[in-house]
Amino acid sequence: MLVLLSAVLLAGTFLLYFSDRQQRALARPLPPAARLAGLVMVVGAFAGWAWRLGPGVGLFTALWVFALGAMGLPMLVGHWVDSYRAGRGKKAAGGRA
Repeated sequence: MLVLLSAVLLAGTFLLYFSDRQQRALARPLPPAARLAGLVMVVGAFAGWAWRLGPGVGLFTALWVFALGAMGLPMLVGHWVDSYRAGRGKKAAGGRA
């Protein structure tokens, strides 16, 4: 049950990220329906965590799982999208490749 709650919470977090206009993984963000679905998944997973482990421990754990997804995915996308090697992606400061 806890693994399922973690998967639902992370999937909702990923939908929230991919539907944001500032995301950098996709050429275009997902439609607004994806943002609504992500929000419903996150709220449902928070409720599930609170029901399964109690309000104190459950919400604390849910916040940490949400934070891992909300911080980890943009960091991974930034690592994959941005290039820090010479000759790839954006030019380095000063116009040198």
